[in-house]
Amino acid sequence: MTEEERRDQFEEERKATVILNLNEQRKMIGSPNGHLLEGDLSLDARLDAIIATEQEGAPFPVHGLDEQIANNMIENCIGTLGLPMGLAFNFTINGSPMVIPMAIEEPSVIAAVSSAAKTISTYQGFQATAPERNMIIAQVQLLDIKDADMNITMAKMREQEKVIQEEANEYCTNMVMRGGGVQRISFHRVRRHINRESFKGQDLLVKYGVISPQSVPSRTQSGSSLSQGRCSEWLVVHLHIDVGDAMGANCANTVAEGIAPFLAKMSGGRVGVRILSNLNVDRIAKSTFRLPFSLMGYKSLPGKDVAVRLLEAFEWADLDPYRAATHNKGIMNGIDAVALATGQDWRAIEAGAHAWASGAGTHSDRSSEYSDPNTFVQQDQPQQNGFKRKFRQDDNSSRVARGDAYKPLTRYWIEEDEERVAQGLKGQDALVFCGELEMPIMVGTKGGVLSTNPVHAFTLGVMRYPDSKQLAMAMVTVGLAQNFAALRALVTEGIQRGHMALHARNIAISAGTPPASVDEVTAHMIDTGRIRLGAARSYIEKRGLGLYGVGISANSSNMSVSSSLNPATASASALQGSNINGHNNSSTSSHGSSGGISGSGTGYMKGVPRRSSSSSSS
Repeated sequence: MTEEERRDQFEEERKATVILNLNEQRKMIGSPNGHLLEGDLSLDARLDAIIATEQEGAPFPVHGLDEQIANNMIENCIGTLGLPMGLAFNFTINGSPMVIPMAIEEPSVIAAVSSAAKTISTYQGFQATAPERNMIIAQVQLLDIKDADMNITMAKMREQEKVIQEEANEYCTNMVMRGGGVQRISFHRVRRHINRESFKGQDLLVKYGVISPQSVPSRTQSGSSLSQGRCSEWLVVHLHIDVGDAMGANCANTVAEGIAPFLAKMSGGRVGVRILSNLNVDRIAKSTFRLPFSLMGYKSLPGKDVAVRLLEAFEWADLDPYRAATHNKGIMNGIDAVALATGQDWRAIEAGAHAWASGAGTHSDRSSEYSDPNTFVQQDQPQQNGFKRKFRQDDNSSRVARGDAYKPLTRYWIEEDEERVAQGLKGQDALVFCGELEMPIMVGTKGGVLSTNPVHAFTLGVMRYPDSKQLAMAMVTVGLAQNFAALRALVTEGIQRGHMALHARNIAISAGTPPASVDEVTAHMIDTGRIRLGAARSYIEKRGLGLYGVGISANSSNMSVSSSLNPATASASALQGSNINGHNNSSTSSHGSSGGISGSGTGYMKGVPRRSSSSSSS
């Protein structure tokens, strides 16, 4: 293959991936009137095509958060940090097309989900579900309830559930007025174990009179603590709150702190921690897809072979937590990117996802019985989607878990499709490959940071202003698409070929390539098989392309970073007047005067031109 042919091949692959499969595609996005993105568009052309808010003619706020707003949001603010934001195309969810914004620095993720969505949407698309009510769980920990009193206490509190609910709703009256508020109460018993790491050192507290011996579990066999007046269990009250389209963290914490004294008085216990839970089993979102083998073919590999290899890859993740961790990380690549773009608490979503993957959360809150701490009670749940899910009874709570190890969040299986059989298809032609992602996703589309950062009004506008249910379904669908795309690449050509081609663009940018020449430098590295910073720099110098970038010295052969941008050499005087323990006051500089870090919310730094709405991306 000649160099010119390799360039042409690279350009075709780039258009099919980096440009998000825009060729042969007309997608309606943005305002209700719709705007078209079509063909190989430049950055300016894409932005000009997007009108995503009700503010007619408002430019897309690609530069994000204003520095003064940022300064009031957090402590000791020195600027804002930007991430690339793009659009994922080709998604059809429950029969409706959707364009999904994603903010991520990692190349190939947006291209991958768009490619997978294109394949899946050629058949039936994605089917997604999420609860009608957007619930959150507030927890109140009650301590110092004696073992002999626990059953009586729980029975009494269950009889008073309505009373507790009415009292708790006094702390979220606005939510109640909007049709939400506390919907139900449940109880969660947590058994303490003296051999746990969390118990370490409590013997010393008893020895020196800091705590009572009765407040710790007995070292003897289970049950003997009853006669000693021990407190070997905690009672945790769960308040299940409908928070409408809000994420609901502040509401949950307010209710938990407000109702806690009332619960302590009712139970005779002592109030411990009052906080929301990020393992929210009331917000389980699910997305599924089905593909006949004829549509599974990829990179010259027949569909049936791709399906078999995908099942093998899934089985490995199901058996090996080392692989499952990376498997799930890929899922979160997609979900976190949507969360960042739409102003969600991606850390809360991550926490819930990995707790769920560890088998937590699929439990009955109202159970109060325990198995022996040293045994597991196996239960076979009804068969779902061609497989049986295994559960076990946990030893320190009433939780029924999916297994005793960290598991993949997605599931894949093959089944015979009744509709295809009815159409007269037989054998392999009647088989379909099925995928599913089911996990807790805590999101909100009103309140919180969404009203602070103007970018989120635009990104949610791109999605046509979804409610919390629709956003959760979109996010779980992106996670499933990302995982399917990653596994499909892994079991065929591997991920490095495509990933490194996209990674080469980042290398070209890091080397100081002017934006107009990034494609040229990238193609050169692909052609030569040398995707390295040194190769890019050498080509830039050889071609006389000039330099572009942050803090890069044009006169230095090694392109050293300017010391004015190095935190280690920054003058301490730049921080004078700031409140190190609280918010910055009058010290906030504008337009980059403190080392060029801040500047009208644009991510502007010294030597880097700002992009105006009329300027070219080059």
